[in-house]
Amino acid sequence: MELRELQVVNPGCRRAVIVAALQQHSALGLHMLYVEYANDVRKVVVRRLGVQAANDDIVHETLLQVSERIEQLRDFQKFESWIYTIAKNKSYKYLRQYQRVSIGVPDLNVADPEILGPTGEQYDIVKRASKGLSVRDQRFLEMLVSEELGWQEIGEQLSTSLVNVYKLHRRVEERLAQSSAALELAISHLFSCENLSELLTGWTGEYSPLWRKRITRHAQQCTTCVEAIKKTPASRLGSF
Repeated sequence: MELRELQVVNPGCRRAVIVAALQQHSALGLHMLYVEYANDVRKVVVRRLGVQAANDDIVHETLLQVSERIEQLRDFQKFESWIYTIAKNKSYKYLRQYQRVSIGVPDLNVADPEILGPTGEQYDIVKRASKGLSVRDQRFLEMLVSEELGWQEIGEQLSTSLVNVYKLHRRVEERLAQSSAALELAISHLFSCENLSELLTGWTGEYSPLWRKRITRHAQQCTTCVEAIKKTPASRLGSF
């Protein structure tokens, strides 16, 4: 069956075809898995981690594990829920792996990973940091996370090509990481640098693209703040 033919088959049959192809360990089966489920898996990851550089890696690891462990699936009718459970577990593993460098995030040591939602200081920072993006970038995040639109649908909303949507995703991802790091620097290290304190005189805590630019520019030129910002969770995303 050609991939274009697969699109006109009802979901139940498509699921059965993909499972059968995966059970044969064919490259086509893995390709069909990506075509059918990559976007939905990405949404599961984004809801738990936000738009981070690790997302694509987690999506890839999830679908690869599905392919490698397809024999463990007992009921192909539950294929989707099985995939999404793996995606959730991969996301929680990522959180546990990196939470040791997260400022203000308590130790996540619980038996049921389902209770580990996107809460805590780190996630408040990311939410506030989104205000440091442009209106267009904030709209992109809203469509991707809140409205859960697919890449094609986002392109139609923004009147742009799919290639440009992918480029925008990468740029927004990097800008949000930079914005998060700058905001956390301002909150956590305000009194560690005299020049930073002076820069933030009069700041009410309301974040904006202007404040993101000011703090980022200072951090890139200040030895004290360069070292401090390396300790923020967002710094691992390569923003500075």
